Amino acid sequence: MYLWLKDAIARDAVVITASRRLTRELQAAYAAQQLEAGVQSWVTPAISFWNDWCKRQLEAVADPLPLPLTIDDFSSSILWERCLRKHAPDAVPALSGVIRQARDTWQILKAWNVPLADLAASARSPDEQMFAAAAADYQALLESAAWTDRDSIPRLVAGLLANKLTRAPRAVVFAGFDRFSPAVTEVIDALTAAGCTVRSAPQPDMGAHASVASFADHDAEMRAAGAWARHILQSDAEAKIAVISPALQSEADRTARLVREGLAPGWQYDGEGLRAAVNVSYGRKLSDFPAISSALLILRWIHHGLSTREISLLLRSKCVASQQLAGRSRLELKLRRLPDQSWSAGSLLRALKGRDESADSLAWFRGMQAVIALQQDVRHAASPAYWAGRMDSLLSEWCWPGEGALTSSEFQLVNRWRELLNELARTAIVTPQLRFNEAVLRLASLAADVIFQPEADAGVVSLMGTLEAAGMEFDHVWISGMHAGLWPPAGNPSSLLSRELQKESGLPDATPADTLLFSRRVLQRLAGCAPTAVFSWPRSDGESELAASSLLDEMALDIYSGPGDPGWHAARFYGTDATAMITDDPVPAVTADETVRGGAYTVQRQSVEPFAAFVYGRLGVRRPDAIEPGIAPGVRGDIIHNALHTLFAGRPSQADVKNWDSANLEQRLGSAIDSALADHLRHADATHARLLGLERTRLFRLLRSFVSAEIERPAYVVVDVEKSIDSAAYGVRLKLRIDRIDRLTDGSLLVIDYKTGRPKNLLNRDGDPLDLQLVVYADVLQETVGGLALINIDSRSISYKGTPGSVESDVARQDAWPERLAAWCDEVHRALREIAAGDVRINLLLTADEGRPLGILSRLEEARRAH
Repeated sequence: MYLWLKDAIARDAVVITASRRLTRELQAAYAAQQLEAGVQSWVTPAISFWNDWCKRQLEAVADPLPLPLTIDDFSSSILWERCLRKHAPDAVPALSGVIRQARDTWQILKAWNVPLADLAASARSPDEQMFAAAAADYQALLESAAWTDRDSIPRLVAGLLANKLTRAPRAVVFAGFDRFSPAVTEVIDALTAAGCTVRSAPQPDMGAHASVASFADHDAEMRAAGAWARHILQSDAEAKIAVISPALQSEADRTARLVREGLAPGWQYDGEGLRAAVNVSYGRKLSDFPAISSALLILRWIHHGLSTREISLLLRSKCVASQQLAGRSRLELKLRRLPDQSWSAGSLLRALKGRDESADSLAWFRGMQAVIALQQDVRHAASPAYWAGRMDSLLSEWCWPGEGALTSSEFQLVNRWRELLNELARTAIVTPQLRFNEAVLRLASLAADVIFQPEADAGVVSLMGTLEAAGMEFDHVWISGMHAGLWPPAGNPSSLLSRELQKESGLPDATPADTLLFSRRVLQRLAGCAPTAVFSWPRSDGESELAASSLLDEMALDIYSGPGDPGWHAARFYGTDATAMITDDPVPAVTADETVRGGAYTVQRQSVEPFAAFVYGRLGVRRPDAIEPGIAPGVRGDIIHNALHTLFAGRPSQADVKNWDSANLEQRLGSAIDSALADHLRHADATHARLLGLERTRLFRLLRSFVSAEIERPAYVVVDVEKSIDSAAYGVRLKLRIDRIDRLTDGSLLVIDYKTGRPKNLLNRDGDPLDLQLVVYADVLQETVGGLALINIDSRSISYKGTPGSVESDVARQDAWPERLAAWCDEVHRALREIAAGDVRINLLLTADEGRPLGILSRLEEARRAH
């Protein structure tokens, strides 16, 4: 491969590439050629990426003083921001996106040598006029300060070569350029005039055999590509294989997983070993990496509060504080019980300090204290270099990027972050002084623009985009996604330049004809980059049918006859073995010192799904509280329960309640509600405090309605509220808590449970309990129970659902009450005996949604299918 390369280097030629990936590829290829020739050492070949070569030409000038100072991309973005703010309308929602678009458009203008005068003269729309004015200001800023940016360097290099201020190499070979911009052509002309021999690397034309295939959808297509590569490697382990995907930018990770599925079925079982078999040549935004995202959150915390969700991410991150997570996980669970709000470091430290004393929690507290300390030093302006140093120091106090040894990819990521801090420091040339929050915003903006991909081993299959493959050669190549919706790709003309100017200047995608011509050129290049090539396309995308690209009709293609879609590897296991009953690994019975969690609800779970009772009651598995905006339903329910507890803590009779006059009632309600809200207000920010104020108003209306309903009931006396009972029947120790117990006129007890969510019934149509919770309570009480009741407390209505006692919903069966309660208690006893014995049966009649939360532990789906 690259047969031209060895000869070019031997003739002392400089190789200039269109991408850094191609630079690395050619350097590796030359090294392989030297080793194959028996050479043990050699001079590093002159192979450079275009931008790097241009920069070195400026650095090689004997007297650099007449040259303008080159500013980096970060500083350029700051200048563009200033210019655009001056001309952009106030209604622009996100200036960062406009800055990015303006810089891309400026790059095209410079690459195609478009004069600014033409830009201003052709501007018609408000966007075009805004950009033209901002571009003029930007150019004026550069000229007044004797600066230049990266996009203007090629023209400077051409001038230096023309004036013999820099020495031209003997020969230059351009590799990987699908087309030359006028700026590159200007440099080529200057090189030629200086006596340099300039040529392009020969376009590979190895496509001796090309075929076409279609597949049901994108997933099947990419799995088939992996299976095709596997088939080749089984006969030629050294083959160089590439899979080209035009959609890689939007779904790189998913596409790589699909290729692995065909290349190495079961790759998930081998950790990183088989994952690295597919090398993805597409990076991600730097800010999308967890370590960088964590660092930016910590820095933003200096000036802005973080949401509960953001704090949750930091607490669970191994990139900060400590490798250990046990203590921080407990803190995170406690955080979920607090209001979802914007947390300052100080307010969160007050809320969580003392709730966990493990080493990793204490390390996290020290990190918060470092944030609080730095907040005292950021009220003044300072140089970018000063703030870059303070940022680095703060992250060090957080033990960022973690305590463990870094992998190669992690090491490269951290180095790229430090380069980012250095770039921030270098912006002093355009911003000598700025405040800390401004420095953080600029850093975050740059991290969102930088695409990072760590260098890694080549892997056995390379997955890359169509443009990234420019200039590269392979033994076999598979080009996917060749349907009419993607090929030819839609044109992408600039929205900041007039169409007339783009057409007159010959800019890329200025006309559909240009887009089509360039697509043909790329397709021909892909077809010739390997001796065998496969073009594939999916026949459908969801509900939409797709057709093959018309460009394939212009090529001589055979029908593909290689491996097809292998499907999902895991699907092969379905139905292959009979269900085996494991009898030699029983769950141990409940021990004497064991406390079963979950209270009465564990008994209810046992009656419906024994395995769930075991998981939640004995293993202690707990679902984390959801992080929800505003006041979560669970929190709202707790507030109502606590308010009712306070309201009836004096154990009033119904007569007492009737005697509460209006003023007395308002005072009692206010005290009960304020007591219930006190803990929540303690940690609330301004927004959440306002929401709690609205909740207080709602609770007044709700509890007034509840008291009115209580007055209309048959007579009662409140005996107890929030009564705690320790039960130990059949060796199953449960901690129970009863919302309320009333004494009825016949001397019996009415057991009450408050429900604050969707209204619930106590009994089904047959008169049996839907939930055994109240039956468990009745069973442990030492007095006669005359009734059970659910009181549904909702803003829309107050409803009582129960049986005998003072609840009227079950009058028809009232005479049989003692026998019915005894039968229900027998069900409770049966459930308790099963829990005590270690019952973990799975209820195969549960729906998928009901069983899914425990599926990973119980293999519910496999058991259901086996039956």
